[in-house]
Amino acid sequence: MPIIARHNEALELNRVDYAGSVTLAELGALAEFNSANPTWLTYDCLNLVLAGADFLSIDFDALDALFNRYRDMYQPMNMLILRRSAWLCQSPAAERHVGYWTKGRDAKDALSSDVRLFESFESAAQWLLLRPNELEKLKSGEGFTEFFRADTRAAGLQR
Repeated sequence: MPIIARHNEALELNRVDYAGSVTLAELGALAEFNSANPTWLTYDCLNLVLAGADFLSIDFDALDALFNRYRDMYQPMNMLILRRSAWLCQSPAAERHVGYWTKGRDAKDALSSDVRLFESFESAAQWLLLRPNELEKLKSGEGFTEFFRADTRAAGLQR
């Protein structure tokens, strides 16, 4: 289950989990889904890279191209608010890629997003303006309904 996106209506928040060896095809499938369903791009999001996840098959040039693809998606949306995109990386094997994605980019202008990397659920939840009693829902995924899944092993996506 490399990429699963879920939404919690009560929290008005998306949560995207990355697990296993995530491929460029899976990241591309998520971008394609978002392009076809831009409503999901308007919500704040916690991007959770689970323990054991990695992006080792993806080079940084491909991440740059993916960023440009997202920039092209956001540009016509003319969003009136700045969206929060919190990242939490629980996998040492993924830290380099997550750091590359979250640092040194102009996401505010390009994606109408404030992108930040956090060390804990608590700090991410506080920045996402969640109440203390909502933290456990964020951690457990309670109340989040799946709206997207990409898995090269299950869907036959190409690497």
